[in-house]
Amino acid sequence: MKLITDRGWTWPASQWELMLTLGPGLGAFDGGTILGTALATPYPEAQSISGVLVGTWAERRGVGTALMSNILDISETDVSVLYATPMGEPLYSKLGFHSVGVTREFHGVFTGRASNVSRPVAISDISHIAALDREVSGYTRDEFWDFAPSRYSLRIAEFEGGLGLIGSRQLANGPAVGPLIAPTAADACALISDVVAGGGPFRVDTDDADVTAFLLANGFETHTGCALMVHGATTLPGDRSRYFAPASLALG
Repeated sequence: MKLITDRGWTWPASQWELMLTLGPGLGAFDGGTILGTALATPYPEAQSISGVLVGTWAERRGVGTALMSNILDISETDVSVLYATPMGEPLYSKLGFHSVGVTREFHGVFTGRASNVSRPVAISDISHIAALDREVSGYTRDEFWDFAPSRYSLRIAEFEGGLGLIGSRQLANGPAVGPLIAPTAADACALISDVVAGGGPFRVDTDDADVTAFLLANGFETHTGCALMVHGATTLPGDRSRYFAPASLALG
């Protein structure tokens, strides 16, 4: 949390606790002083890297490079993915990561109406949406779907092209949308409207041009962007044409 405060992040302590239940975390220390951290969430197909933080008191000492090198070394798969801020992107590029797209962060109060195409997820739906998530995201993440119903508000919808799924979760600075899976961008927009209509400020992370246009036309504004980067593969797993928002930037 000292690092979080130092770098102006908004992760609460519960986020660290969750990530450390899902995978290993490494810390760099100088005596009793923490210098930096890096976290990994392992899936059979790839590992998702997050929580890469180096304190301002430890800059230009190679801490970030050392942490990332160790995270890559302990991985049980050859493929690693992460969302890189503009500050971190040069480091990751130096380590062999390459960008496969940019996901932008949108914030706003929705000015449109709900489409009413979705319904809340029931326990009996979980196995089906876990299989859908595996097909679209490319990640087999059974542990995520074990805890997701308790951490996320989940809704599904039947579209002509197949099943759609949307989740939302509470962050330290308000609610955020994700994961978002849909057959088309229009279906994804309909799902978003069901979650955000009539509510307060929401955050949506997406790389899709049509979803971006929909959000900008309905009360949202563009904030920061993160490069989605891959190491050990040319592209991402899964059918990313149907993956409109990640479960979280940390989880992929």
